[in-house]
Amino acid sequence: MKSHQAKQLAGKLVRFGAVGGTSTLLFSVLTWLLVSKGGMHPVLATVVAYLLLLPPNFIAHKYFTFASKGQVSTESTRFLLVHGLNIALSAGGMAIISQASLDYRWGILFSAIAVPIIVFVVMNAWVFRAAPRH
Repeated sequence: MKSHQAKQLAGKLVRFGAVGGTSTLLFSVLTWLLVSKGGMHPVLATVVAYLLLLPPNFIAHKYFTFASKGQVSTESTRFLLVHGLNIALSAGGMAIISQASLDYRWGILFSAIAVPIIVFVVMNAWVFRAAPRH
């Protein structure tokens, strides 16, 4: 990897961390509120919190994290496909935690650790990939 590419990737990682950290905090708080104050089942709360954060996350990642100039229609479709998988992972993790009668906050932790790693790799390589230089 060339020095310029390494710097670009490092910048994306820092910006992703800022957006992702904020999103993870909001996701955790929303999930906790929906379960503890709203009486919602943890799996449903996970999905609701995730869906509520999709629009601001797309905007933040497109224009800040990846500074993409790609078509919104293409990137938003890819973004939704990736996050559909991530919702399934998060809800699936929460379902396993719930079935095991463990505290739902373990499911929040699973979502906060596993999902961001997958998201960055896929969004960088596919959703917001830079156009090839000619």
